[in-house]
Amino acid sequence: MRKDTILAACLSINALWGWGPLLFVASGCCKPFDPSTKQENEEARVWVTEGWRGVYDWKEITLWRSVSESRLSRARTLLQTNSVVQVTIEEACDLTGEFIFDESKGKTYLLRVVVDANGTFPVEPSVRPNGDIWTGGGANSKCPVPMRRRPIVAQLEKAPGNVYVTFYVNSD
Repeated sequence: MRKDTILAACLSINALWGWGPLLFVASGCCKPFDPSTKQENEEARVWVTEGWRGVYDWKEITLWRSVSESRLSRARTLLQTNSVVQVTIEEACDLTGEFIFDESKGKTYLLRVVVDANGTFPVEPSVRPNGDIWTGGGANSKCPVPMRRRPIVAQLEKAPGNVYVTFYVNSD
């Protein structure tokens, strides 16, 4: 087929269909955040810290629970100025709605965590031998992923040192 025939065919398709299909393909699937999601995303961004450095010597924190939806406002208020707040066993149970914490296993702490706004992907809280805490959240997406503040209560053998709150979007 000659070049001028191909060009004519493309122009006829454009005349028939207009620019709509091309604009649809160019716009992709990514959409801007609605106003409330945008606000929550910005509030969550404040909680995100720089990543940790050094040797990977993290151990998974196994005794933890997310704060219940009904207690999020209270937990966020407690974490307004600090990344971690020690709470009593009773407060931990009230914040999570679960009675899994035991004083013989250490102290309970309320920690900052940032997750994807839909709660699709898991949180991975970890601790270093020196007491540093890392709460890693993230998502897989080609589009921007809104973040949400989602505090947890964790039981730890010793008081936390530095607290690292990260959120990473893998776009592969």
